[in-house]
Amino acid sequence: MTDDVPVLLVEDNQGDATLIRRVLDQSSVRAFVGDISLVHVETMSACLDKLADGAYDVLLLDLGLEATTGLATVERVFEHHPNQAVIVLTGLDNDEMAIDAIRAGAQDYLPKDDIDADRLMRALRYAVERSKQERELQRRTEQMEFFNSILRHDLLNGMNVVQSRASMLSSDLSGEREQYAETILRWSNNIVDLTRKVRSTLDTLTTERPTELEPVALAPVVGSQADRVRSMDDDDVTIDVDCPDGASVMANDLFGDVLGNLLTNSVEHGGDAIAVTVAERAGADAVRITVDDDGPGIPEDRRSEVFERGNKGASSSGTGFGLFFVRAMVSSYGGEVWAENGPDGGARFVIELPQGPDSASTE
Repeated sequence: MTDDVPVLLVEDNQGDATLIRRVLDQSSVRAFVGDISLVHVETMSACLDKLADGAYDVLLLDLGLEATTGLATVERVFEHHPNQAVIVLTGLDNDEMAIDAIRAGAQDYLPKDDIDADRLMRALRYAVERSKQERELQRRTEQMEFFNSILRHDLLNGMNVVQSRASMLSSDLSGEREQYAETILRWSNNIVDLTRKVRSTLDTLTTERPTELEPVALAPVVGSQADRVRSMDDDDVTIDVDCPDGASVMANDLFGDVLGNLLTNSVEHGGDAIAVTVAERAGADAVRITVDDDGPGIPEDRRSEVFERGNKGASSSGTGFGLFFVRAMVSSYGGEVWAENGPDGGARFVIELPQGPDSASTE
């Protein structure tokens, strides 16, 4: 490792601070961790000032400071810097204190009497890696939030203007030009719909708040999505629906899009005589929805990767976003989705979701 590793030591005992500095200066530590740039302060207020001024890969924190002691010291740091990697140092060999410090968010716990080069360099290495991962995660989250803002304000506002103008033209024109305007309107609607799904996926991936769920009755959603997909295909695609009237799942208003993406995928990748069946089965606390087709199926080694971002079949004209969207939303509902072989050799997609309060078991 060649990068400098900024470390902040908070220790009000000069003897202990000198000991730690000597350990960090050992060649074995530098070889394993990197070139350590150590800054030493003695108080919690100075610690918070330093953390506010710049980023430190690791904070070595003494629990016995004069103004604040014990777990309150750790909690004070995380109150201001919740993602800071912290290694706790204490003169007390207290296992219960160690567990409490880890639960409070500390990366590791080292009694001062037991500190040596090996223990400290390993704790530092793990903390440095965690710090890098946290920064990368934060960077990606900020990027997704930025893109989400663009989708929400710039793209959607622009598409709303296109939609309204295309609708006006479609009403005023006739013949071939009316068809052009209707094509613009249809594609505008598709883009707005895709943008809405992308925004929901970004929200799901970036927020720490759980998705707000509500009971969603399955029969009307399944029926409307089946009708929509039938109307998309010029051939007579067959979609058989088996769904009890009282069945419901815990989801949100995007569940219809989730199911619609599975149905559309089955139609696009199915055989000449497409038969898609949606069956609902309710167990003690979960509902299972299966979507079967009579196409060529999915090879076993590809069944997990079909849900990856951007993955699509060779014959697909889409973006590869649909099944990624399905998995992200199903996960946010607290459910699972997977692919397997269908009973007749085609593909089967299975969704299991928490059962709604009004669902009646069919078993």
